[in-house]
Amino acid sequence: MASCNRREFLVEMAASAGIILSSGALAALLASCESDTTKPSTGQTVEFDVSTAPALATVGGIVKQTFGTNNGGMPVFIVRTGETSFVVLSSRCSHQGCEVNLPTQSGGRLVCPCHLAEFDPSTGAQTRAPSGSGPTGPLQRFAAVYDAQRNTLTITF
Repeated sequence: MASCNRREFLVEMAASAGIILSSGALAALLASCESDTTKPSTGQTVEFDVSTAPALATVGGIVKQTFGTNNGGMPVFIVRTGETSFVVLSSRCSHQGCEVNLPTQSGGRLVCPCHLAEFDPSTGAQTRAPSGSGPTGPLQRFAAVYDAQRNTLTITF
């Protein structure tokens, strides 16, 4: 009888150790999937002259622009969403940080070349999860204020 209780005890201990080890691995896995969308603003602002980008003359126009070390030195997408409204999105994919490409056609999605995740250029929302993975979140969005009189966009990183 004592060996039976010992066996049950060992099985329960092994199961408990497995649960503890698995929970640590699960926490690490979930942390690795965090997106850049939750990073706080640095407060750094830049001013962008919209007239220097002909693609932004029409609603739906989009350009990819780098602003020094802002956004980790990676470019951002500037998208004209209305006559006086713009969206500024990070080009850093929320999956593994690869640089997302401009759409290949007008009205197309932003596509990550690493795992083919797709994002809506007007919101940054993920519209297709990366290959072999579940959804990882939207592209980080930066605050932007448009001054129509000066035709400038002030972006806060």
